[in-house]
Amino acid sequence: MLGLYYSETSQRALDSLASLKELLTENKIEYCDLTSANCRVDAKKIELLVVFGGDGSVLRASKIVFGVPIVAINTGNIGFLTSYEEDNIRDFLDDYLNGRLVFSRREFMSVTVGKNEYFALNDGVILKNYVIDNACECIKLSLSIDDQLVDSYVADGLVLSTPTGSTAYAISAGGPIMAPDLNAYVAAPVCAHSLHSRSIVFSSDSVAVVTIGEKSKECALYVDGAFTESLLPKTVITVKKSDKFVEICNNSGKFYSRLSEKLIKWSTKDI
Repeated sequence: MLGLYYSETSQRALDSLASLKELLTENKIEYCDLTSANCRVDAKKIELLVVFGGDGSVLRASKIVFGVPIVAINTGNIGFLTSYEEDNIRDFLDDYLNGRLVFSRREFMSVTVGKNEYFALNDGVILKNYVIDNACECIKLSLSIDDQLVDSYVADGLVLSTPTGSTAYAISAGGPIMAPDLNAYVAAPVCAHSLHSRSIVFSSDSVAVVTIGEKSKECALYVDGAFTESLLPKTVITVKKSDKFVEICNNSGKFYSRLSEKLIKWSTKDI
């Protein structure tokens, strides 16, 4: 059975969804509309999750049922994690029916604060809390990896990214682009008030610890772009590899040429 996930506010997603449903009905393929409140299907019966949207939709969908493979139809903007454009829906179905779908394994990052554990496919981001900080002062925090101090930052924030997320917020913060099959993370400071503070790549087998400074303003933690909780001074955030993963369809298998194509589209899109 196929699971269908989409944004109910996107007309492009709704139109593409209708086209796929018609094709699925013609081919007598069972599906469940996971966005619908009326869906009562056991998630364990879903063999493939079809997502209509951009990267944000993929990130949200990946946590609905951990471990279920995802195929994303791009009805968003850039779509680094998508495999088909909205006018290629029939191509997707042909590939599915003929067993031609190719998947790339993406592992989740574990981000832990106290007893709360979050799972990031892209990144965990610590930022100044703009909601309560009217002065917009920099925050103070330190990063240690495997019990070794890496740096202390006076900055707007710090991005801790997986290879999948290296083309998201991390690249905007000056971080490197990482191929998705690398066993590495990147820590990228956001607007650090220092000439020596730079992004650093480290093994995903390591354990990174971020500590909010005693004299820092209150911070905010975002996981895959979603606010999770506020962080008071002295709060400790632990980042390490999770045992959870998702397989995302990557039919082209050409990461670098696709990357170039998407980056050009990104920098020339309408504002």
